[in-house]
Amino acid sequence: MSLCCSTLVTQRCDVGLTLLSVCDWLKWNNQSCLANIPQRELAPHTMTPTNDASVPVVLVHGAWVGPRCWDPVVASLRTHGVEPFVVTLKGAASRRGENGPHISLDDHIHDVESLIVEHDLNEVTLVGHSYGGRVITGVIANIPDRISRVVFVDAHAPVVDDGGPSEERQQQAIDHGGMLPFTGFDLDAALVGDADLYQSLVDDIVDHPYGTLTSPWQHQLPSHIRRTYVRALGEDAAPFEKYAHACRNDSSWSYIELDGPHMLQFSHPNDLATIIVGS
Repeated sequence: MSLCCSTLVTQRCDVGLTLLSVCDWLKWNNQSCLANIPQRELAPHTMTPTNDASVPVVLVHGAWVGPRCWDPVVASLRTHGVEPFVVTLKGAASRRGENGPHISLDDHIHDVESLIVEHDLNEVTLVGHSYGGRVITGVIANIPDRISRVVFVDAHAPVVDDGGPSEERQQQAIDHGGMLPFTGFDLDAALVGDADLYQSLVDDIVDHPYGTLTSPWQHQLPSHIRRTYVRALGEDAAPFEKYAHACRNDSSWSYIELDGPHMLQFSHPNDLATIIVGS
């Protein structure tokens, strides 16, 4: 069975916490489960989009990694007729030549904001993974009228004070000239599956500018923007329980849990695609 129809999630609704499948969650939103696809099957690159062009999807990656972390989700979104915009943040992956401690959170916000404005996108579904949650929060603050929905995938979310970087992070930045090395978890080759994609992901890893984590970033989300938080429950999930707890207990959020690692893009690409198109 496809995880699209079998994975159990927790959905926050006004009447309380209910255990639902992703398909049930979609029906709750007057949608239907569209695809029954093996998790790592690659979708064709030439599919005519069937989604409403006025509701584009923009995907924002997190720290250290590049845009190819979204590849499995992009493939699944294409089977729904959605061709998403995938951002490469300044200093990441193919833009590693621009990397350095001078890069700010505002630079990354500008990357996403510029894409949306230059393509004249409106009613955007904006999706951020991990650190990408900080970025999309800033984008919403700058161009709220262009955003209709946000999905925070195991990410920083503007719902609780994060307390700032830890002393360990501060020391790492001092020791590495204002940059943070990729430490704390490893990319799992077995999870990624495709050897070429795995190598590309490894090659794309760069140190992350520490200054992006010290800038003020929390903004209240406008009431017209629908918001969803997806929490990873795997053993190597990021330490974001404080964000998850706040969203789980706030009726203005849709809250979903997936039993997988922090990189849910590889363990649950179909579920994430279903959630993204299920607004």
